[in-house]
Amino acid sequence: FGPLREARGGRGDEELDVPAGASVGEVVGGLALPVGLPVTCAVNESVVSRDTVLQEGDELALLPPVGGG
Repeated sequence: FGPLREARGGRGDEELDVPAGASVGEVVGGLALPVGLPVTCAVNESVVSRDTVLQEGDELALLPPVGGG
């Protein structure tokens, strides 16, 4: 996902160790993404809110806005 990959220095897939009980918002906040870069969050292919608590083995995906028409 172009803008997000660029914001992370060209990295795409990453494995992160996060503390038990960490929320999506806490993980996203720790990624140092540019301020104002809008993203939608999905866990295990389902869109979730940032207060969703992650479980061991969850896959978190950050999705940039999509344009089109």
